[in-house]
Amino acid sequence: MTTSRRRLPTTILLSVMGAVTVAMLAVGLHIGGLVTALWLLAPLAEGLAYLVALAVYLPVMTVLVRRRGVAACAAGLVLTIAGLAAPVTLQFTPELRVPLRFHLERFAFTQVAELAREGKLPAERLHSYLGAELPSHLCFVSANCRVSALGTSGGRPVLFLPDWLGIPDDALGYAHFTGEATGSFDAYGMRVCPTTHLGDGWWWMDRCRGPRRS
Repeated sequence: MTTSRRRLPTTILLSVMGAVTVAMLAVGLHIGGLVTALWLLAPLAEGLAYLVALAVYLPVMTVLVRRRGVAACAAGLVLTIAGLAAPVTLQFTPELRVPLRFHLERFAFTQVAELAREGKLPAERLHSYLGAELPSHLCFVSANCRVSALGTSGGRPVLFLPDWLGIPDDALGYAHFTGEATGSFDAYGMRVCPTTHLGDGWWWMDRCRGPRRS
């Protein structure tokens, strides 16, 4: 096994490390969804992700060091540090995680807004407590694979995509405003306000407290 790994081209080894790093980044960006889905088991799942990452990073870095390629070792070290730091860093710095996730997945947020604008989301479901189900290929953008209407803005529904849901209620997430983003809203039992403007009418909805940032 070790011998075959040593024979692999350096680019392949770095690509494997890169794939693991992207996966760890995804864990960090979607930590709210992970907690929503697994609740008390979420720390175990995150710990398992770290074990898998280490099982890749350590042997591959050993091979790269033995090959004595400075550039390859530097790249591997950067990928390792990024992969191991990403989940914890993003989990505890929402001011970084929230905009980063939005901009990386902007295409999905845009598609949700387009579905609502084109009337492809059932109105009766959209305005219900749980909201309307999203197409399967867009489930990753919402912690419960649903989009709901918090109210109206500019004559259109204020779309809400939960990033995290509490047990049994409360939620934080992303909302799309057609008009001015003002006021407070009920998100699964929690009063939330638009606190961070992300672009294209999208705002981060957090607990209503303190001045609004723009």
